[in-house]
Amino acid sequence: MQKKKYILISIMVAKEDKYIPIVRWVGSKKRIIDKIIENVPEEFNDYYEPFVGGAIVFLYMPYEKKVFLNDCNKNVMNLYKQMKKSPEKLIKKVAKYEKEYLESNNKKEVFLGFREKFNKLINKYTLDKAALYISINKTSFNGLFQINKDGILTSAFANVKNPRFYKKEQIEKFSKKLKGVKLTSVDYYDALKTAKKGDFVYLDPPYVPDDFTKYNMNYSNNEWDEDDFLDLVEMVEELDERGCYVMLSNSDSKFIRKHFPKNKYNIIKIPIHRSLSPNLKFRGYQNELLIMNY
Repeated sequence: MQKKKYILISIMVAKEDKYIPIVRWVGSKKRIIDKIIENVPEEFNDYYEPFVGGAIVFLYMPYEKKVFLNDCNKNVMNLYKQMKKSPEKLIKKVAKYEKEYLESNNKKEVFLGFREKFNKLINKYTLDKAALYISINKTSFNGLFQINKDGILTSAFANVKNPRFYKKEQIEKFSKKLKGVKLTSVDYYDALKTAKKGDFVYLDPPYVPDDFTKYNMNYSNNEWDEDDFLDLVEMVEELDERGCYVMLSNSDSKFIRKHFPKNKYNIIKIPIHRSLSPNLKFRGYQNELLIMNY
């Protein structure tokens, strides 16, 4: 299967483009979106993205049929569901929180108030919680959404002076793009049960720790161990047997290279700047892999 060279405006001017993500996301594919899109299959049926995260790949994906988006992060999926269903109500709520933050002389106090309100909504997924999710994402340190084992949000304040919580047209356009899209928040293997021959699946799971930094980009409080990564390998093999087109993003690690050999998969090595690492000396350009079964 040849890959169509889709025309893509440089992601460096994404703010001028038609769609941009609503929230900041650790592990975003913003910097390599051009490589992803230019390697999409020329033709495919339905599109599945079971680790949708900040949704930038979905926003740029040239799909033509049904779309299935999923993430185990119930808060980000609640945001997309509320944005799809009630964009104007969401805009109104976020505007209220933005005004409260910008007009305050004690922004940390306002942030902690957002966090307290959010934590009172544990296991509740409402419009107000979606608005709070955006507000905290824009004012927390690096946009990191840290939740402890008890489900309590503990993200730190970033002292952002004048952040933009939203753009009205941005939410409206995103909402329109979500029309007809199926949104779920289940385990990825459940989200892929209906994927069939001719469908395209893009996988962006937690990364196997790479050989150099030993850093694992894990975006939720559900840490993966080796068994989880082995389950992922089995899922890719199963999707391949079903006749699905599969693209996987992950680290340039011994584990990944062992289980996705070049004689079976098409592998592209991509240099990417890494700004998040436990050790300063490991920050900078490293490689990650784009793995395809076609």
